[in-house]
Amino acid sequence: MHRSGASTDRAMSHAPPPAAMRSLMAPRAVAVLGATERPGAASGFVIRNLLATGYAGAILPVNPAGRPVFGLPTASRLADVATHPDAVVIAVAAERVTDALREAAMLKIPAAVILASGFAETGTPGRQRQDEIVAIARGAGMAVCGPNCLGLVNMATGAALYSSRLSPAMRPGGVALLSHSGAAAITLANSGRLAVSHVVSAGNAAVADLAEYLRHCAETPEVRVAALFMEQVRDPQAFAAAVDAMHAAGKPVVALRVGRSARAAAATAAHTGNVAGSDAAFGAFFRRIGVIEVADFDALAETATLLAGSLPRAAGRRVGVVAVSGGSAAHVCDIAAEAGLDVPALSEPTAAALRALLPAYATPQNPLDVTGIAFGDASVYGRALDLLDADPAVDIVAAVQDIPAGLDAAGAAEYAGIADAFADFAARARKPAVLVANLAGGVHADIAARLQARGAMQLQGTRAALRALGHLAAPPARERARLPAAIAPQDAWRARLARGGTLGERESKHFLAAHGLPVTRTMAAGTLDAALAAADIVGYPVALKIDSTDLPHKTEVGGVRLGLADAADLRAAYREMLVSVRAAAPAARIDGVLVEEMVGGGVEMLLGMARHAPFGPVIALGSGGTMVEMLRDTALGLLPLDAQDAEDLIATTRAATLLAGWRGAPPCDHAAFVDLVVRFAALVDAYAPLLEAIDLNPVSVGAAGTGVRILDALAIARAADA
Repeated sequence: MHRSGASTDRAMSHAPPPAAMRSLMAPRAVAVLGATERPGAASGFVIRNLLATGYAGAILPVNPAGRPVFGLPTASRLADVATHPDAVVIAVAAERVTDALREAAMLKIPAAVILASGFAETGTPGRQRQDEIVAIARGAGMAVCGPNCLGLVNMATGAALYSSRLSPAMRPGGVALLSHSGAAAITLANSGRLAVSHVVSAGNAAVADLAEYLRHCAETPEVRVAALFMEQVRDPQAFAAAVDAMHAAGKPVVALRVGRSARAAAATAAHTGNVAGSDAAFGAFFRRIGVIEVADFDALAETATLLAGSLPRAAGRRVGVVAVSGGSAAHVCDIAAEAGLDVPALSEPTAAALRALLPAYATPQNPLDVTGIAFGDASVYGRALDLLDADPAVDIVAAVQDIPAGLDAAGAAEYAGIADAFADFAARARKPAVLVANLAGGVHADIAARLQARGAMQLQGTRAALRALGHLAAPPARERARLPAAIAPQDAWRARLARGGTLGERESKHFLAAHGLPVTRTMAAGTLDAALAAADIVGYPVALKIDSTDLPHKTEVGGVRLGLADAADLRAAYREMLVSVRAAAPAARIDGVLVEEMVGGGVEMLLGMARHAPFGPVIALGSGGTMVEMLRDTALGLLPLDAQDAEDLIATTRAATLLAGWRGAPPCDHAAFVDLVVRFAALVDAYAPLLEAIDLNPVSVGAAGTGVRILDALAIARAADA
């Protein structure tokens, strides 16, 4: 289990029981409250869908008149239905939903689908209604889909508790499509790309959220992969536990999360809050728990389609490309690099065999253009694929072939031989083999049907397809390193943070030093004479900084002077700085100045902590200094954080190149910075409930063996009511 704060047991305490989720997802009898044949009515869609899918369970319409609906006997009250239902579809107005759900709970119906809108999405009155249905469901141990949803479909059982039109062309298969958005569920389910086991439009997900559906899918044999269209993660612990359950069952989870651009970082007085955006926090969370995050609909469809297939895992990310066009092959190479795939050179034995196979004007290389000879002799195409499959430099074989949907039947027939050759090869290939169409519109319907009938994997859209292929390579296993000993909070600092407010540089450095973090030597001075005396103790050269909790970013008001070589420099800097600061911030309280030792050389890094819902504290590191917000070279990690996590975060930043030694500069003390990151994360973990943000900027990372020093620091205590 991947810890991310509170314990999983506590996080899962309000989840619907598994038996209730089974009743929701595979009911043996369904009551439809508010049943009517009125055109456009949600209940009418549900009943028509249940009839059309051949649902074998009892369909139990309920309406006050008690007249038959769609030829089915109808009860006037839920209590009067002929068979006790496993689930009830509540298709009544929002203001009547609470009473209907309460009645279902009294009748011990274990599951419900609430279709109506008018709940938390509409403001305070709706939120109150939603809170009521949550309380009823939790009290009765019910699983509830919705409200504000389309419902759900189980393709295996025909349980279509779904208030939108179901297309007969929807293909059954191994993809569980779980969506907060009803419109996205319709789009993806009817894209022609996904062969689905389930479609769930969860809506507001007030009771059963995606975590609960995932846990059910982990136990459902027909599910091979889950494709999520999601708006939020309310409970990270429950979601992580559900993903773990999917992985334990050998089932990947692919997610498209929307609203990323709207999730701007919360502005705080610390730089960290401005550079550590919530989108990056979600990315860190998904990476930690092994969710495959994608960027758009096409990528979700192609990745889920690929992973739901029966292809073996790839040993690596090296792709052998076969095409009948040099231009298509070159295009794939361009996109492959963006997708993190390698297009390696072929071994000499493979190149020699290709020279013997292909015309003299063909070039035996990767990507391979087999030339137009393949149209006249498709066996050449198949033998070329065999040679790439056998090459030890290749992990995945991609046949790049466009067969546009707009071709007429005769034009499409010209590609039949190539399609058959690929299908024959795919059946015998030892490595994953995929046909890739560059156009997102896919291949001609006749050829697509031909490939599908033979069980050959076909992806469409170059970028989406190649990014999907990258997920065939299993990520290297990593055991989490033993975490450092936990830091015990000190009573004095716990009390100080509990009072709230901002800790200026002086106080922040005292806080860090009290827990063993390496800060520069700093002395406070209230007068010029005191500053001169402090400089004699610290030793020239010194830095001079304004001491004011009202001025967290001292450089912006002229409150920093560096490299003061002697007393004359200090006197001049002191007077100039006070004039500058008072002119720029006349209302600021000034407590004096700070006299600090100078630390020369080294690479300046940022190390900080910010809070991002729903994950709480996150650790940020990257390029530091005065230009941190402009550079935005920041990586985020979640707690707990070990040395390997720190190494991985550093490696994703541009600053990693500087730390390794740039253009002849000596390597920096990488190990010391990693140790600081891990100790800082432990400190944040210890005081997490009391901290809003911490900003260590800059941290000077010296040459190898010289260690690290925190040059400036700012901590913000969390408000008591946060």
